[in-house]
Amino acid sequence: MRSISLVLLMALPAVAHAQALPKGATPLSAAEINAMFAGKTYSFQEKGQDGKMKPIAWYLGEGGKMLGYTGNGPSYAEGTWSASDGKLCVSNHWEGSWGTSQSNDCQAWAHDKGKSQTVYRAETSKGGNYAKFSPKLSDGDTISQKIDALKAKLKK
Repeated sequence: MRSISLVLLMALPAVAHAQALPKGATPLSAAEINAMFAGKTYSFQEKGQDGKMKPIAWYLGEGGKMLGYTGNGPSYAEGTWSASDGKLCVSNHWEGSWGTSQSNDCQAWAHDKGKSQTVYRAETSKGGNYAKFSPKLSDGDTISQKIDALKAKLKK
């Protein structure tokens, strides 16, 4: 009995962090996430430390290369991205006039079983729940020029 209680206690933290899928939704497969994002710039907003929404763009290149840019700060990131069933994850190093930081972030992705064009996203690493979401995607790398300009500015 004691070992069963220990196993249950060890499982609790994982359950507490799991996000409930919306009714009728299923996680996107790793192949679906790759098809959606690979070779594209993904623009979105997330809450900054001040509680206000901040625009961010990630270029998710072929082979796992990731670049990030935000005009707030401003700052840029270089790192990697990966897809697994239900998750898009990035690991990167951000740099701006404020200094540097390391970031590891995952977003959970799902779609409606009956309407595959209905997509849901949850920023699980920030405690967010699933919500309907239409990713803003642009073909190719639309942020490298901004990053190059910021790098030049930071060197001055």
